[in-house]
Amino acid sequence: MRVKLPPILQEPSGGVEAPEVTGRTVGECLESLEAQFPGIKDHLFDRQGKLLRIYGIYLDADGLRPIELDTTVRDGDEIVILNFLMGG
Repeated sequence: MRVKLPPILQEPSGGVEAPEVTGRTVGECLESLEAQFPGIKDHLFDRQGKLLRIYGIYLDADGLRPIELDTTVRDGDEIVILNFLMGG
């Protein structure tokens, strides 16, 4: 399966837009992503291990509903990480 990264995360991934990962859950897939690109999780999670509010994680098959890290994934799924524009 693949993780589609937003442009802001393509720098720590060395310019890779959609790396292949392995895992049975979204969390395991993000661990696989971290193994390929050490330090990328520092851009996604706070010190308590919670996803930063500027990101949402989605599965291609689930449309616009955000998913949790324990969501099961299957071969062929694409995990999409979107970053939200924040401002005031």
